[in-house]
Amino acid sequence: MEKSVVSIVKGKEPQAMVEQALDHLGGITSLIKPGSTVVVKPNAGHEGEPDSAINTSPEVVGAVVRVLRKANPGKIILAESSAIGCDTMACLESSGIKKAAEDAGVDEIIDIKGDIELVKKEIDNPTSDIKNLDLPRFLLEADHLVNVPIFKSHVSMVFTCALKNLKGVVQDLHHYVMHCTDLAAAMMDLGDLVQPDFTVVDMIRPMEGFGPHSGTPVGFGCILAGHDMVAIDATACRMVDLPIEKVDYFDAAREKGLGTFDEDQIEIRGNSIEEVAQKLYLPYLEGFDAWPEYNFHIEKACSTCQGLLAFTMSKLKSLAQYDKNKGIHIVLGRHKKIPEGIEFGKDLVLMGDCSLALKKKIEKAGGTCLHVPGCPPGEPAPAWTIVDRKQFGEDMDPVDVRKRHVEEEKIFKDWLKEQTRE
Repeated sequence: MEKSVVSIVKGKEPQAMVEQALDHLGGITSLIKPGSTVVVKPNAGHEGEPDSAINTSPEVVGAVVRVLRKANPGKIILAESSAIGCDTMACLESSGIKKAAEDAGVDEIIDIKGDIELVKKEIDNPTSDIKNLDLPRFLLEADHLVNVPIFKSHVSMVFTCALKNLKGVVQDLHHYVMHCTDLAAAMMDLGDLVQPDFTVVDMIRPMEGFGPHSGTPVGFGCILAGHDMVAIDATACRMVDLPIEKVDYFDAAREKGLGTFDEDQIEIRGNSIEEVAQKLYLPYLEGFDAWPEYNFHIEKACSTCQGLLAFTMSKLKSLAQYDKNKGIHIVLGRHKKIPEGIEFGKDLVLMGDCSLALKKKIEKAGGTCLHVPGCPPGEPAPAWTIVDRKQFGEDMDPVDVRKRHVEEEKIFKDWLKEQTRE
């Protein structure tokens, strides 16, 4: 069996690192045909500053576009569909990706969310509940697809990297539907349908902690590249000391027969895993079972709200408020009926605009609850609602709000440092 090749390059200059990583795969002119149309897919799912690790580094995206230019393609398109509730162009602009791509010579930038030319593609032998996907015609007709993710902690799948980044080729409806089924299996079905020619992973400053958008960037200084997304993801996990046998992603990959993650079937070129290995703090292995003292009712909730809830639980611990509030019920997502076992009152907290319909049902039944509005709610609204047991924003003085937030941020960051040292 031919091994999957994954290149690892550690360095300080993104341009040189990207070029070297692709040289280990045979060089850009062997990967891209002259005169071809190339689609570049970064991770720009949420708004965030260039150095926040929320999105792919603009330096890496710019480096990829410049390397692609050396192969003399006919057209380079940058394309993305941001997370539910997020504006794709705002994400590309705030992250610096839009400017970096334009400066590097990209020909067109497309917001997949606004694309009206979609093609329904059936999924062969689906392993999730999804039977078909509507994909952009320009993506299907392109000669090459280049995947440019960043490695991050992720509440829905423990981590996000090569394969999970493909979720940004579908529109909001499919984003939502994929979260309503087995997400790992759904990603395998998508990965079988849409396979990049190669992937370049930004691990220069990957995200640990409470990803995908509330985590902490860590200086790692690496670029990965390869053709096999599963092999790339397995290699990245080994680099950050994430045990792949504990992550559902790889069981789903085995069931689908997509890629390889067995170490003896992956050829590493460039730096070795041992040379670059650095443990990251990735708190989502246990899922919401990590907080058994609380009652969670989660139904069809997006990863953004799930991530915010996980962040909130950890923030309560850092503020010594976790034990004081145990036993309460927290509801996320779209519930068709009132969840069993909940008790009305101030010990019942609903998060997000998607729970508004449930709030109305509770009120119609003569009950009360606390509701945290927003899509997603803003931080620190969920934590303060739980701690104060009153509607966020009620009788709040802006000066006191700012002071409290600053004080709590310092406490949380000090607590987080202790967790990452363990």
